[in-house]
Amino acid sequence: MSIPDPLILGTRSSELALRQANVVKSRLEAEGHRVTLQTVTTRGDESQNVPISEIGDEAVFTKELDRALLDGAIHFAVHSLKDIPSTVPDGITLAAVGPREDPFDAFVAHPSFDGHLEDLPMKATVATASLRRKAQIRTWRPDLQVVPVRGNVDSRIDKLIESDWDGMILAMAGLLRLGLSAHIRDRIGSSIMVPAVGQGALGVACSADDPDLADRLRELLNDEDVETATAAERAFLRTVGGGCQVPLGAWAHLDDEGALVLEACIAALDGTEQYRDRRSCPPAEGEALGRELANDLLDAGGAAILERILGEEAEAGAHFRP
Repeated sequence: MSIPDPLILGTRSSELALRQANVVKSRLEAEGHRVTLQTVTTRGDESQNVPISEIGDEAVFTKELDRALLDGAIHFAVHSLKDIPSTVPDGITLAAVGPREDPFDAFVAHPSFDGHLEDLPMKATVATASLRRKAQIRTWRPDLQVVPVRGNVDSRIDKLIESDWDGMILAMAGLLRLGLSAHIRDRIGSSIMVPAVGQGALGVACSADDPDLADRLRELLNDEDVETATAAERAFLRTVGGGCQVPLGAWAHLDDEGALVLEACIAALDGTEQYRDRRSCPPAEGEALGRELANDLLDAGGAAILERILGEEAEAGAHFRP
């Protein structure tokens, strides 16, 4: 088996990305591999003041790392799985899906607000960078005022503290991995907010021309249960299409009986419509279930939502990625 020595691991330079990369680095080093980190700046990192949905690129946090892989500048890359496009680019292999932290979203309250999410007053202001979160929170509470915010996790929390907002919604996984659990006021269940596809899981990618490395990464890093669950979620996303411009969520897990349970939704941008369902199947049929559920939600009304978003994006001159 031909494995480079040392291995060059590519990662974004944010504190969260580095924490995640170091989890993988430590695992490989424990098995005798030497690993060095190489940071890569992505378009998403450079465009901190622009909502991801307006950038219009599903690979906004991964494209530059993919290019580094294909150019041989790095040997493999560690991503948040939710940032990896539902269709992996040619020449790239998703070699392993690593451990999954809590996939749900969290309500982080302003220090001056003593209550919980359910205690927010009428017309309270909540910040989020995600169209998915905005749509679902407004479906639950149409009166809430939702404002955009970008930046790394710690910088978003700083913005919240300095603002007059009542709270903010962030991923549980990021807060837990950064040791910021003290900021979590509420864990938001899927009855209110279905998580993003792949949220909380790590994705490890390498060049498709390096099968020995891909096999080794899979052997040491892959979690089969997480891979099975997220494959169903990604099949749902791939079938719906639209990438970061469509407010959708999908969360799959294995229940106590070993069945795969998939919960998913497609929501209108303003939260006035939401189509959602929850189904189960044998784990081996997870991707088929993801495609089936996507088609059923599209037929129920989700397709009309996509058509409206497509029309709005075209009218605004943006590039919609179906």
